[in-house]
Amino acid sequence: MADKRDYPEVHFVEEYEPGDDACVELKNCRFLDVVNGCYFLPQVGVIVQGKKIKAMPGLPGEPRNITPDFIVDLKGKTVLPGLFNTHCHAILTTPSLLFDMHASKLSRKYREKQMAKSMAECLAHGITNIRDAWGDDLRPSRALRDRIFRKEIWGPRILQAVVVTQPGGYMSPKVTPMVRLLYYALGMPIVDHEKDYSGVVVFPMDANERQVRDAVDRAIDERGADLIKIGEQRENLSNFKPDATIMTLEQMEALTDQAWRRNVKATMHHTSVESFRRGVKSGVSSLAHIPANARLTQADVEAFKSAGCIVEPTLSVAYDLCWKVRGNPYNDHPDMDRVTEFRDKTWAALANEYWIPELRDSVMKAFRQISTGKLKAMGIIDTSVMYKYYSSMISDGVENFRMLFEQGALIACGNDGGIPMCTPAMIGHEINMFDLIMNKEPDDIRFSGADAVRIATINSAYAMGLEKEFGSIETGKTADLAIVDGDPLEDLHVLGSRVAALFMDGRLIINNCGFQLESGRKV
Repeated sequence: MADKRDYPEVHFVEEYEPGDDACVELKNCRFLDVVNGCYFLPQVGVIVQGKKIKAMPGLPGEPRNITPDFIVDLKGKTVLPGLFNTHCHAILTTPSLLFDMHASKLSRKYREKQMAKSMAECLAHGITNIRDAWGDDLRPSRALRDRIFRKEIWGPRILQAVVVTQPGGYMSPKVTPMVRLLYYALGMPIVDHEKDYSGVVVFPMDANERQVRDAVDRAIDERGADLIKIGEQRENLSNFKPDATIMTLEQMEALTDQAWRRNVKATMHHTSVESFRRGVKSGVSSLAHIPANARLTQADVEAFKSAGCIVEPTLSVAYDLCWKVRGNPYNDHPDMDRVTEFRDKTWAALANEYWIPELRDSVMKAFRQISTGKLKAMGIIDTSVMYKYYSSMISDGVENFRMLFEQGALIACGNDGGIPMCTPAMIGHEINMFDLIMNKEPDDIRFSGADAVRIATINSAYAMGLEKEFGSIETGKTADLAIVDGDPLEDLHVLGSRVAALFMDGRLIINNCGFQLESGRKV
């Protein structure tokens, strides 16, 4: 086990001396080559100027005669690129789906405080880019991004997804009393989809190709979409009965093609093999979650790989939603036992680290309620159907993920984050779920540190369309650099733990180790 430290206190750097033109050399460290799963040779260095990596002396073709203005001694630590969360929900702060009036009031009262903590915790764990995967009302996420931009709070870059769909779909449900209650519990108002701040753009059920393409353009030009999202699930959000509509394959193909033409990625929420196949056939760039209603075939995997598609498995969903509840046919599944044991050991620590004190009791109350089979929200709404619905992820879902991973499918890293108890900063937790699912025996390691690093950096950069700018340590890329203790190639739990220091846009913004700037020029 590699040495790593907890750094409970995060020291943000308010003033950083080097100007935009100054060259800063990082020395006495090891730089991680995430593409090849190894370290660059010891003689390879990194020179940062402004927001970019200016040079990497020691690599072929790189300059060797740059005299730095400043030097930072990194004291033998490990340097890797900033991490990603490709699928989270930045503004959802409800600490439990088993909500009651008291928990809902607390969530609303302390929403801004929890969002600010979640954003700061992203940086504290080395995450510099996240993608907000859905919000019915875009105004809170826009305000959050503005607060980070104005440096009122610390936080990562946030890319915004906007749903494009037909009426009555999984993310455009009929507004029933149950849907109203669900949205209230999540702290989201129900927004008219024609408003320019709605996170959902709807086209008619019988929309032709031009109408679908126009809807994509509206999502980008009017709503500011960095990603187009399809929400495909035949079961609805409130009672999980199969009454949600899905678009035709022709509509989906027009949607994804228009997104590609606009240089925007298109992803699809899915939970079934049917949707997996439709997504691959239509040309989506990525699939969120894992099909869990049946097993994928070898032909499915080969089609997925040939299409260059990426999967964001969000294994944290199994942690949050796969429980032993009365009448659940998967109660005795071996992986259910493993997840249950892991959850029992880690829930309290995660609640303490990622949730503000005012909401921790609600997080812990949810754990006690579900563990004891008390599954009624507001004391009257039976949520057991939800837990039974998602429990198949522990069987078919897990096996489908293993099949994709072991056959070399492209995997990215997101934790969903809108499902309590997860927050956008919990990528380390997602990596631990990869480890739990894949590495069942100590002497049979199928998921390595190199896999984890690649998934959380360059693969996820590619999934978000940012691979030319982020995701690896290369000359010309933005200098987002996480400095950590230990060796993530040997101990994957280093990844996503609290950083020793963090550079973002070439600027030192977290310094938990007392690193000092030294003059690089001889007097």
